[in-house]
Amino acid sequence: MEKKTLNAGLVGYGMIGKVHAYSTAVLPWYAPELPVVGRIVAVATSRMETARRAQEQTGARDAYDDYRRITDDPAIDVVHICTPNAEHFHALIAAIRANKHIYCEKPLVASREEARELRKVLDETGYSRSCLVAHHLRGFAALRRAKELIDAGRLGRLVQYRVGYYHSSMLDPTAPWRWKHDVKGGTIFDLASHLLDLVDWLVGLPAEALAQSSLITPARPTRRLRAGENLADVPAQPVLAEDAVTIMTRGLKDAARVVERRPSDKLWEYPTREECDPKHMSLAVADPNDPAAITGVVEATKLMNGAEDELVLEISGTRGSIRFSLMNSHYLEFFDATVPHGDYGGDAGWKKIPGGARYPAPECDFPSPKSTTGWLRAHVASLAAFYRGIADGGVYGADFRQALKIQDALGAISDSAKTRSWVAL
Repeated sequence: MEKKTLNAGLVGYGMIGKVHAYSTAVLPWYAPELPVVGRIVAVATSRMETARRAQEQTGARDAYDDYRRITDDPAIDVVHICTPNAEHFHALIAAIRANKHIYCEKPLVASREEARELRKVLDETGYSRSCLVAHHLRGFAALRRAKELIDAGRLGRLVQYRVGYYHSSMLDPTAPWRWKHDVKGGTIFDLASHLLDLVDWLVGLPAEALAQSSLITPARPTRRLRAGENLADVPAQPVLAEDAVTIMTRGLKDAARVVERRPSDKLWEYPTREECDPKHMSLAVADPNDPAAITGVVEATKLMNGAEDELVLEISGTRGSIRFSLMNSHYLEFFDATVPHGDYGGDAGWKKIPGGARYPAPECDFPSPKSTTGWLRAHVASLAAFYRGIADGGVYGADFRQALKIQDALGAISDSAKTRSWVAL
């Protein structure tokens, strides 16, 4: 098979920039059937010193301290935007105006104002190249299997969900001030962006939300403490973003997807006047004013002691439930309520589905399907989905349209956390 290789440029080379570079380098091994892949030819960071280090590590041809050297280069086909959350906007706009394929880290932008301007530029330019936001959690095989089960009606009508992302990084009051402590940082945009994308992908974006946030360290030192120093010995800078957020949700913003109503000798879902089709049903009750409306809890925190990089997802429906843990991401757990109990429990109970590395072509051929999955593997799968879209024009993840919808919801949730009131998403 003839393979096309596109020239790619990295804007930003912190930890996540290295993830993009790694994923690009190994993609031909993991997904040899992809007809299009990328090759890093240029790297841009804020300083030439770091750009040259990135150039040496990636084998890139060029190193720059100005992202415009990448976005304005006609020889570069793909732009990866890997800068901190608050710094995506200008490079993103430049890449759109240059008509590049774009693979951007989440969140797409960092404010309502930036989202409005981005929409304006997308409309003005008629931008139509392949674009994807790196919501890499969609890359786990176990979560892709979860979506298959939900869309096949295996869970019945969804009634409630709980999803949480747990870190511990904000518990230490001596950790110095970083960009994540500024007004465009914070846990809502950093972690909850992943969660809302997952909820929208699997269930649907909520209609309404009520958020409360926490900030336990109102000021942080401007540098790391030296041996023998106390916090009082180092200048401090105010923290302007939350450490944690808990969100209650109700209903769905849009009409629920229609799924199969699977045959059963029992009545599993309460019939409604609107639903007379014996073969199909709404995935959930979308109207937030209906007592049966789907409800959820979304929790993003950097105050969970003992957490490494844990995400927990639970979705319950009238015919079954699923559970997923990022720290045990090889498996999806599925409970099929239609399996009858018998003596000693019979065949009823939770089933562990080994998603592992069992990806369909053209997105996977390496390593073995039974290989234990991991965080980087999901990033490779996410990048594979991006290049698959370049090859055939499809959308296999969160494109800019989807990401902007999440961006609007994040802004509304931020408002709710300030006012402690329900808001429409």
